[in-house]
Amino acid sequence: MERNVYRYYEVIVIGAGQAGLAISYYLKKEGIDHLVFERNNIASSWTDQRWDSFSLNTPNWMNLLPGELLDDSIDREAFMSRNEYVEKLQNYALQHRLPILEQHRVDAIYKHEDSEHYEVCFESGVEKGRLMTHQIVVASGAMSDYGTPDFAFQIPDRIRQINVGAYRNPDQVRGNVLIVGSGQSGVQLAEELVQANFRQKGSIYLATSLVARSPRRYRGKDMMEWLHLSGLMSQRTDQLTDLSVTKSTQPQVSGLGKYGHTISLQSLNRLGVKNLGMLEATDDKRIYFTDTVKQHIHFADKHSEMMKHKVDQYIEVSQIEFPSKQDIDAADLPDNEYKADSGILQLKFEEIDTIIWAIGYRGDFKYLKIPGLLNERQQPIHLNGQAPIDRLYYLGFPWLRMRKSGIIFGIKEDAEQLFQKIKSWIN
Repeated sequence: MERNVYRYYEVIVIGAGQAGLAISYYLKKEGIDHLVFERNNIASSWTDQRWDSFSLNTPNWMNLLPGELLDDSIDREAFMSRNEYVEKLQNYALQHRLPILEQHRVDAIYKHEDSEHYEVCFESGVEKGRLMTHQIVVASGAMSDYGTPDFAFQIPDRIRQINVGAYRNPDQVRGNVLIVGSGQSGVQLAEELVQANFRQKGSIYLATSLVARSPRRYRGKDMMEWLHLSGLMSQRTDQLTDLSVTKSTQPQVSGLGKYGHTISLQSLNRLGVKNLGMLEATDDKRIYFTDTVKQHIHFADKHSEMMKHKVDQYIEVSQIEFPSKQDIDAADLPDNEYKADSGILQLKFEEIDTIIWAIGYRGDFKYLKIPGLLNERQQPIHLNGQAPIDRLYYLGFPWLRMRKSGIIFGIKEDAEQLFQKIKSWIN
């Protein structure tokens, strides 16, 4: 059934994750008539695309949305679990009575040349509807969906294949497991599985790539706090001289445990993970890997040292008193002899029972039916969150305006700036 009632809203927000809730907070507070569409439920990406033991990778003090203060009873440096954060977002929406339509998927957004308004087509169950709006905020996320690589079809049917977005716990895997991808998700899953399965069910192989590592803590503080204090978190996208940094994979680190911990290829190897190079090719019998583990270990080690050096420089220039460099993090010690390299360059299909694809997420923007909004990779074109068309904006994307834009910590500042832009158009 389709309703052709063209109700008007001043602003339509797509997505009820932390970004969508943040801009809705400002709009509601100002009394601006708006609606938030959510294809599933509030914070669904946290429930539907994260495993059971997942915890945030940023400490509590960095996870505040507009209008929130950190309660004195909460440890500012501890890490919240997935379930705790989902409950927090749901309570936030209820507390502020935000106008959210759950289980309402936006199928298409149009902009007609002879109109100042956008047309939004949506679906909820068997019901379809349309409405008009003056301004659009796309807060559906740059990591709302995941896929499986094209060459996965060559893998024999007997091997169970799981995408990281569908992984929940070690009970899903069997026998020898190959994890493809050594970014934040890949190394965290490797650690979880090897601790659950080591010496019991099989071997854990990790196909690595060129990914940086961050120490979890250094000289008395979490590394994220040092990035904030030194101003690196506020580094502006439009001032970058090397844009390749905006495409970098999130560094290897974990928020699991009270104060999180460092994960490295060498710490995984000590637990029993066998590190391989990049997955290069498959044929009808086996999978082949590049001989690049040493380069990947070296790259991660050097990046970690670089981050600590920046902290040392900041402390010296600022002339502030902090603990010396004597704290030792075993997981962060460089592997100068490359003991973490397994030397394995190929695996027969008989040696693998489960493959987990941890090759990252992507955004799905097929509902944007306006020419010129997406690039050749079908990802949004924007400048500081402004689309190349008036009154259509993006929020909650990595490097949207600053380094911190893609994490919870950057949402409040970006949402406030966007709100001012929306209000100026109304006025």
